[in-house]
Amino acid sequence: MKAPLVVALVIVSLVGATASIYLYNRFIPSPGAGSTSSTTCGDPASISSHVYNPYRLQIVKSCTTASGTVDRVIPEADGDVHVRTILDQAYRNLTNSANVQYQYGDLVVEIICVTPPSQTDAIPACQNYSNQIPIPTADQHITITGPYVLDTDHHNWAEIHPVYSLVIE
Repeated sequence: MKAPLVVALVIVSLVGATASIYLYNRFIPSPGAGSTSSTTCGDPASISSHVYNPYRLQIVKSCTTASGTVDRVIPEADGDVHVRTILDQAYRNLTNSANVQYQYGDLVVEIICVTPPSQTDAIPACQNYSNQIPIPTADQHITITGPYVLDTDHHNWAEIHPVYSLVIE
């Protein structure tokens, strides 16, 4: 009679442990404070398929949400806009030493295909895509969501690229 009781207790323990792990991963944020799981983060209009030379982006997390104040907005030749963002304290862990050295400590937030590319090899990436993400101006507070990546063509600085959503607050 003891063997069935032990088996039942083991099964109940395994079910409980599995449920705990699921609930923890589902509802407790990961160390990148404010990060969202990829299940709650969509790629509207297949934005990622329009990234110029996507091979250079090393995906750290498929979806991250962060907020901060716009430091500078810089149009790029590939049609994208870099929004250099001074992150709120809760998100400062998203920048790295390359951001400090090359981006004044700001996170690069990249909105793709904002203008027609003047860089010839970037033109195909923006075909059949019309940007719907709002473009903020300096000193505005924003919340952005998108893939958190390292740009291997640019010193491995950290970026949210491409931006899936941007809210100006």
